[in-house]
Amino acid sequence: MALPRKKSWISAAMPVLAALCYMILSQPAQAVPAFARKYNLKCYSCHTIPPALNKTGYMFKRLGYRLPPDEMDGSKPAPKISELDKNIKFSITNSLALVTQGSFTVDKTGGDSPSSSSSFNLDEAALFVAGSLPQSNFSYFAQYELYQGGSSDLEQAVVGYTAGRANSSFFAKAGEMHMQEGEGTRAAMFYNLFPDPSPVLTYVNDLNFSLDQHPVGVNVGYTWASNYFKQIFAVSAKVTNGLNADGSEILFNSTKNSKDVWLDADYWFGPDGGVTFMTYYGSKDQVQNQGAADEFTYRPTVRRYGIFGNYLFFDKLDVLGGYLRSRDDWKYEAGSPTTNFTANGYRGELDYYIQRGFAVMGRYDRLNQAIAGGPAVHTEAWSLGSEKALTELGNVVIRATYNHERDTDPVSGSLTTDKLFKLDLRVMW
Repeated sequence: MALPRKKSWISAAMPVLAALCYMILSQPAQAVPAFARKYNLKCYSCHTIPPALNKTGYMFKRLGYRLPPDEMDGSKPAPKISELDKNIKFSITNSLALVTQGSFTVDKTGGDSPSSSSSFNLDEAALFVAGSLPQSNFSYFAQYELYQGGSSDLEQAVVGYTAGRANSSFFAKAGEMHMQEGEGTRAAMFYNLFPDPSPVLTYVNDLNFSLDQHPVGVNVGYTWASNYFKQIFAVSAKVTNGLNADGSEILFNSTKNSKDVWLDADYWFGPDGGVTFMTYYGSKDQVQNQGAADEFTYRPTVRRYGIFGNYLFFDKLDVLGGYLRSRDDWKYEAGSPTTNFTANGYRGELDYYIQRGFAVMGRYDRLNQAIAGGPAVHTEAWSLGSEKALTELGNVVIRATYNHERDTDPVSGSLTTDKLFKLDLRVMW
């Protein structure tokens, strides 16, 4: 099981990048500080602590990176989407953001090839360009990784159109986009208080498949909100190119006749609680026994079904949980019948906010996996950590976490353990 994520660079770039990521993704939409500058708000308007979104941040994104109105009490029609930003002029500084993250890690791995290492890292340096076009229904979002995992590339580039009113709207987007990241209520989001997403959401199985992908496709959705946004119901659907045999995204010249489909339904309620149902159905070319004499290829079908939920008690204790079911086609040999690779993933998490911008958290994930005809194995991971914003705005965040992971491969049965301590600093500008 592999958990994707990043290495870091440091210094002045970090505060800039963290703030940006925070404002774009969560305050108004996704943690990118440009949004905070645009609306003269702090990151906490859209995040619990960046980059974890709250209900306002979720709506900000659903409305095409436009801030939900305060006066929506039902006494008059909710404003149209194109009217939400009518008094805000375009500014390049309110559309650009930079997020950086640097870290120090100590990593100990056990198993057939034990190892131990410590290092200073540049996890990520990313440039965001995002916002809405004034007095129009159009929006845009792009994320370019200046540095991540030793390389640079365009991770997202999306153009969107949002219509209707603030309490009843629909959107359509097209481009390169994340499949699950930033979607759903908080327990289903990739962005969270820990440095890496929940393993249940991101694990890479023996088919080289993970929901942690950003293929090219289209995304449509509808959002309904009650007065004062006390309740929100939203549905979304994506159709994308899917994945290559090696697990990478198909960005150009797809040879697949059928496309992959992702569906999501969210319900937000109470002070900041929510429930998400998510499903994925797709296929990919699979190279089995690569490099061996019995190498062969086939096209397995990939399925995911999940339900996730959270509730914030007394504005202090956030309780999160979820379940994800996997059922994928599997073949051991070219002439053998198609069987199934199945997995049942469970996640639980407690986040306690000592004060605004300061939290302690604990998380547990377990995956029970089996291939038809073979023994059942399990993978589990638990994490502890603390996170604190160093500025009043919330755009510079320091975090310390410890993660213990035990992986068993369902094909070979090999067991590996990994113990990782990480101290990181995220800067968003």
